[in-house]
Amino acid sequence: MIRKISVILLASTIPFLGNALAYAEIEKPNIEFATLTSEFPNGFRIKVKATGETQIKSVAVRFKIGQQTSGVYEYLCQSTEIKGPEWRCEDFEPGRVILGEFFWRTNTLSRYIPPGTIINYNFEIEDSSGQVSSTESREFVYSDSRFKWSDVSEGPVTVSYYGPVKTRAVKILRAILETINNMGAVLGSDMNQPIRVTAYNTIKDMLDALPPGSTTIRRELVTEGQAFTNVGTLLVLQGGRLAIGT
Repeated sequence: MIRKISVILLASTIPFLGNALAYAEIEKPNIEFATLTSEFPNGFRIKVKATGETQIKSVAVRFKIGQQTSGVYEYLCQSTEIKGPEWRCEDFEPGRVILGEFFWRTNTLSRYIPPGTIINYNFEIEDSSGQVSSTESREFVYSDSRFKWSDVSEGPVTVSYYGPVKTRAVKILRAILETINNMGAVLGSDMNQPIRVTAYNTIKDMLDALPPGSTTIRRELVTEGQAFTNVGTLLVLQGGRLAIGT
């Protein structure tokens, strides 16, 4: 009786061992390419091509805006078209090759992101065998897509500018570094956190980059600069005579 039981137990484990070996041989799904494109001020668009040996069930993006501690987790869709009142992004058709897309809107007061903000992101892919693959975290700068930007940097500070005004941008950079050195200890400023500065040449250019608000206030009030401390971003009107003081 003992011998019979031993044989039955051994035979019953063989299929499970075979499945484990077959599972181990399946490679995890991966991202072939991914692009993040600024469509400021409306938002930014993410496009991804994911492939796998088995069918991919979902592709998701995880991102954190600036220095915010909480992040965002969203699933990518295979189409941004609305296919009817019942269509949802969750209506995902699995496949071995997936072209996914996602658009994050920033053109409302509650969803506004200032230009120049750093967005840390990575992707998460799950296939039909239950394997989950995560990519390494990368950085994307959500810039004002109306202009071609250049940077000057030193320490934690980066100033972005457009046009032949590098000298002005360097002066702003020096002013910020001097202020941090003189007042950082008093104000408890963290020198390890990056500070992104977006410098505009004219009032009109900067108006379109500010948070959505009253057109009357915008017309009556000239904004020389605005800080967004929760994301580590600063907007400055560098064409104004008060730029260094700001």
